[in-house]
Amino acid sequence: MNYTEKNKLLDKISVIGLMAIFVEVFLYAVDRCYTDAISDWLLKMPTILNVIGGVFLIVSICMYILAYRKLNHSKLIYATEFLFLALLCPFLTYWYLHATGPLRNISPKTMWIAVLIYYICRIVYACVKAYMSSNDRQLKKKKN
Repeated sequence: MNYTEKNKLLDKISVIGLMAIFVEVFLYAVDRCYTDAISDWLLKMPTILNVIGGVFLIVSICMYILAYRKLNHSKLIYATEFLFLALLCPFLTYWYLHATGPLRNISPKTMWIAVLIYYICRIVYACVKAYMSSNDRQLKKKKN
């Protein structure tokens, strides 16, 4: 793996890591607002989450448009992640305020761990893919 390939891999890993930090901080902030909230904030949280969900939806649509224009698959993945966050916002409101039964027993930490595992898998996949493509190029050079 040459210098430019390593830099591209580090850039990709850093973007994935920043997205992971963003999602984890968002989930932590929502959890803090619902669990430690004063009654005034608790009444405003569904509205705030709906606005944030709308912003995530607009960002997702813009990223989908850019990704399809440039045929960039990595932007498609990020657009899908923002779409997931946009759809998660109303679900979080329901989960914290109205959930009953087995859904209420699930801890928010479970969601944090699931998101963290997802991003760790994405980083491992990016590393494996980069090394595999680098090895394929080296094998082609040796055959020639």
